[in-house]
Amino acid sequence: MCLHRQAVAQAVPTASFHLFSYKPIATGTVDDTEAFKKLFNEVAKAGGGTVTIPPGRYLLQGKQSIVIPSNTTVFAYGATFLLPETLGDSARIVLFKGENVKNFMWFGGHFKGYCFDHRNLPNTWEPNANTRLFVIHTSETGTTDNLLFRDISAEKVAGAAVNVEGFKKVHMSPETQRFATNVTVENCTFLNTGKFMWDYGLLWQIIVFSDEYTAADLAMAKKYFRNDLIREGIRMADSDEKVYLNNTRAPIVKSRSNAPTQAVCFYDDILPHNIVRGKQYFVVEAAADYLKISDTFDGKPIQFKGTAGPKTKMITNLFETFLWLYAPKGAGPGKGCIDLVACKNTRITGCKISALGDAMHIFSCHNNVFSNNQILGARMGAFFLAEYSKNSVIIGNTVDGTNGSRVISIERSNEDVTVIGNTFRNGGRGSWINQPKNLIMQGNVFINNTTKCEPDPWKGRKTFKTGTWETYAEIYFTTWQEGGKYGPVILKDNIFETGQGAAAAIQFEKNGADVLVEGNIFKGHTGIINMDAADTTITIGKNSGAKVMVSQDGGKPKYRNE
Repeated sequence: MCLHRQAVAQAVPTASFHLFSYKPIATGTVDDTEAFKKLFNEVAKAGGGTVTIPPGRYLLQGKQSIVIPSNTTVFAYGATFLLPETLGDSARIVLFKGENVKNFMWFGGHFKGYCFDHRNLPNTWEPNANTRLFVIHTSETGTTDNLLFRDISAEKVAGAAVNVEGFKKVHMSPETQRFATNVTVENCTFLNTGKFMWDYGLLWQIIVFSDEYTAADLAMAKKYFRNDLIREGIRMADSDEKVYLNNTRAPIVKSRSNAPTQAVCFYDDILPHNIVRGKQYFVVEAAADYLKISDTFDGKPIQFKGTAGPKTKMITNLFETFLWLYAPKGAGPGKGCIDLVACKNTRITGCKISALGDAMHIFSCHNNVFSNNQILGARMGAFFLAEYSKNSVIIGNTVDGTNGSRVISIERSNEDVTVIGNTFRNGGRGSWINQPKNLIMQGNVFINNTTKCEPDPWKGRKTFKTGTWETYAEIYFTTWQEGGKYGPVILKDNIFETGQGAAAAIQFEKNGADVLVEGNIFKGHTGIINMDAADTTITIGKNSGAKVMVSQDGGKPKYRNE
């Protein structure tokens, strides 16, 4: 790393620039954007240089981005950068941006925002406000290389503090046309920073199970819910099969599959005895004034046992109202307070981060080191090693999920991943490992990462699949392709201390190959390891406290985002 810094330093021109030469106000009361723009324009004209931003309070309204030049080193120790105190619906700010930036380093400085947080009132930013600090993109033919961010701090910034992206023609493709290279984030503290997210199903749960929340909670949920997908005037009568409603406006049609987009649920009043509040049902017949529903899209119509109350309502399209509403309507781009996309040779070390959404996001990146960091909390995913990343080392970190979603996700087709000596605790939906190749997880500690399964209106989450509390394993392996396989995998010398909500310690979805589970210790609520009888190359060695459950449907998909 020292060699990398020396190489960068040697490439930077010797010209020096001082912000005070451009007459900022520096009191935090008047927008200083123009002074910064003039400063960095002069740096760009000189081909780079060394920039000093002295201590002071700099208000940056963000109406225009400040362009980052190549071959530049910025020292901002003692400087405080203030974002606007009020941001309305769908506000978008990028403070510093660049394209095809090379040899850029930024040291020090503190950034202050006001990210929405429904559990800490009052709020002056809307949930879908998006504010990012450093955004560097790469063009199809350009080069982004040698970037270092060190000793920077931020609080309540509603977007990534650092967002660096290479060039991908198709975002969800495994192919990257131009990597951004040599990206380092060191010794930074980003607290409650990153795009705000509600979490899967929170608003839905408050609305459907409103008796478990305050009037203020319900008013907030109604303000930000997909109210266009609520139908009122619902009637169901004893011994009848028809759900009566006015179905002439944006008519609901017969369900074509068991997908959440095709499902409806009922709430807000007494329901027939055989209809579960919040549970998904599918439309098997549709007319202008009624629907018939079933437990499956091709099932028999349900004959009601009892009559629905006059205030009964129906929610349609549970994908949009539960799964997709994890983020606010009109939310801005990005994930995490550090968001790296299509980068090569990344290094994130010695940082403390937390987020009111996803905390850490590495997507389609190669040659990654994530070490000696502390993730102090996340409303959604704590650590994402996202799709198509390769050659990654995650070592010596402490990750506290604080009842967010998954404490660690190693997503679609990651290859050559080593996860050693980390502590993962207090996540909400366990650890999700999705069709990996060449994965080692050794010497880690997993402590109660299924808090979303606990029967508590704020900690727990009910699911539309059953209308009852979610269930997750402490760690689960899945596939995403039809007939997809995963492995080789080594799970060795880990400690799994499961919480009361855990359905199992480990769930192996079918089609694992060359998987070794050995030397682990299982404590707490359950030590169950579920696997499919067909997976003969999953080897379960000696594991203290484990109980292996092998069955014909033991590898049935259970915990995907569906």
